[in-house]
Amino acid sequence: MPSTSQRSSAWITAINTLPADIRPDVDAMWEQGGFLSANQVGTILGKLGAQAEIGTLMMQLLPVAQTYAVVPVSHYQVGAVAAGMPVPGTGWASLYLGANFEFSDVALSFTVHAEQAATNNAWLHGEAGLQALAISAAPCGYCRQFLYELVSAQQLNILLPPVPANPNNPYAYTMTPLTTFLPDAFGPSDLGITGGLMDPKLCTHAVSLPGGAPSDPVIAAALAAAQGCYAPYPTDTAYGYAGIAVQLNDGSIYAGRNAENAAYNPSLSPLESALAFMNMNQLQGATRSVSRCVLVEVPTLSSQQSASAAVLAAYAPGVPLEYCAATSP
Repeated sequence: MPSTSQRSSAWITAINTLPADIRPDVDAMWEQGGFLSANQVGTILGKLGAQAEIGTLMMQLLPVAQTYAVVPVSHYQVGAVAAGMPVPGTGWASLYLGANFEFSDVALSFTVHAEQAATNNAWLHGEAGLQALAISAAPCGYCRQFLYELVSAQQLNILLPPVPANPNNPYAYTMTPLTTFLPDAFGPSDLGITGGLMDPKLCTHAVSLPGGAPSDPVIAAALAAAQGCYAPYPTDTAYGYAGIAVQLNDGSIYAGRNAENAAYNPSLSPLESALAFMNMNQLQGATRSVSRCVLVEVPTLSSQQSASAAVLAAYAPGVPLEYCAATSP
């Protein structure tokens, strides 16, 4: 495993594209994971001067976000930077990086897109909505539908590099409401849901396992993820509450949540959520040997078990998927 001082060449190259005054502040993400707190954002913008604004900083961070991409299939790196909601007392928002994450030997449909990774990173850090998302390339239709599920979708702005590029300003951007990218959209409200993904009111569930609270930390993490997932669409007599926890050989545990979508296919599975979060919060270049993987779910007609087992078999051959059936009132 690389030490915290051993930056990758791609990371160093990305950091060196930034104004010299803010390089040390952004470089801190190497050790703390792919996010900047609101206080850190305020400090960085202060160093950039009175005319600095968060949109420009988000564009500056895109090359850094791209260094997290895992692309064994496409070799095409996409980066995204999500701005959470303003933090009271600071006036700033925290920023969360994301990058595309591909899996060898499984269908392309299991790919986690950069927009999903950034949203997931923010959600699992406790954010309750996004106000802006910068992307290194225009969002595909799949991601437009995924983002429209957000509780803040009506207020979400998408920041993109201009086409053609501005030769006088490498950090220039266009800002377009998500709703412009997805006219006549179908979303949660069409299925009678008030709110959306990242809404705390829709991500708090009474999910339990037989025998009470588990003492096993991996099972406990998966249960907590199921309790905090987003699954407002019942399939039969129950809701698809599901969470997964992955433990690495170094003992670290990363949990992921089910994130359903009104259009079904753009849903993010709990295993994708866990592995994408792991990728954004582990040192780049670290050996990521999975030792255990636990799925906790309320059994329904849309079980996560078979798909999770298939992806796990490709990503961590020989590691069994441990399954725990949960209940919910």
